[in-house]
Amino acid sequence: MSDYLNLEAGQNEILIQLKQLPTLEFNSQRLVTFSMIDTAHQRPKGTAKSAFGRHRSRFVLGRHFFELTGDVIRTQLLSEFFPKHTRKGIVITEMGYLLLVKPFQDDLSWLVQEELVNAYFRCQEAVTFHHVELPSLQELAAIPVADAQSTVTRADKHSKQLHGSQGSNGMNLRKKELKALRPAEKLVHAMGQIGFDKYKWEVPYDRA
Repeated sequence: MSDYLNLEAGQNEILIQLKQLPTLEFNSQRLVTFSMIDTAHQRPKGTAKSAFGRHRSRFVLGRHFFELTGDVIRTQLLSEFFPKHTRKGIVITEMGYLLLVKPFQDDLSWLVQEELVNAYFRCQEAVTFHHVELPSLQELAAIPVADAQSTVTRADKHSKQLHGSQGSNGMNLRKKELKALRPAEKLVHAMGQIGFDKYKWEVPYDRA
């Protein structure tokens, strides 16, 4: 199961009872870790994991939780959710979370459960992707080299920030933007060289 999970670590954080929780998604489905549950419920470290272990037979793989290998955690940039060198990690679905916290009957837990369901699991902001604009090679060649370099650097920074860790849709847009950024970077590098002639610059550099 863990070998084909395509998880997304969101850039936003959710405030639950004054506790900041990072967002973790799989196919637009929010997930939580044991550590996130402990933090939200203000329980000692290991409380959620112990509860899961005591009632393990109640949890169904793929419905209530997913198992992640260490390779998945590393390759999908999920290290912030698990301790270093974790060999196997578990992420919990909304149904799994509600099942796991049934024994938590204190007043705070009732509040946290409602907030987690409404503000974390079910209240997902729609992500709008905006293409990062970049002048054409001809336009870049016509402006001062310092301005051209600044324009390309700024566009690359914005592309990376906006689309570098936003899941498959964002990464696809990032790849398209890189096809325009790479030749632009080659151009501004050439512009900084002695003897650069913008009229001799050829568009065949327009290859990523």
